[in-house]
Amino acid sequence: MIIVLEGISAAGKTTYARQFGEVYWIPEFPGQEPVPTAADPIELHAHYWVEHNVRRFQAAQQAEAEHGFAICDTDPFKSHFDWTMARAGHRTMALFDAAKPIAREAFAQQRLGFANRYYVKRIEPDIARAQKEGDPTRSRRRFEMHLTLQPHLMDWYVALDLVLPGRIEFGFPEQAALQAELESKAPEEDPRRFDVSVLDALFERLPG
Repeated sequence: MIIVLEGISAAGKTTYARQFGEVYWIPEFPGQEPVPTAADPIELHAHYWVEHNVRRFQAAQQAEAEHGFAICDTDPFKSHFDWTMARAGHRTMALFDAAKPIAREAFAQQRLGFANRYYVKRIEPDIARAQKEGDPTRSRRRFEMHLTLQPHLMDWYVALDLVLPGRIEFGFPEQAALQAELESKAPEEDPRRFDVSVLDALFERLPG
């Protein structure tokens, strides 16, 4: 089973995920790989980030195969970031539009897919600021920008809930109860993990 924890910066995803143990945790940025620069074309950015997402999803599948489940610190299929950035007015839809066919091909090739469950946390800005200030290990330089993404992030997962009903919960469950359930749950098949028709329906359901 692949579990996704989602929310804006300082929502508590990493703290929650790491409680399950390192072998289950799929971090947002597993390594310090070089990223495209502002001077690079949009197409290069789109390919790079889809491949980054693919690597994270494949790591989740490996943890699932070896240990029974994986806990992803943010969604491996993270096209929502480009979409929310555009909806919040920080960039155009050009990067999101460029990445859509690349992501679709990755789904068709079963290199990228949907999780079994999504826990999406909405957090009050003041609480998020307090948690940011209480974590000296991370600078979160674009924190205020990330706050503006929250309503659009919720819109994305409302749309996903419409096309994959029953998989999304808004909030994080009690950690011990979830871990006990996951450790006792038998492996199960997910026929919609790589369903391109679900991906197409998601894109059609997005606001705007």
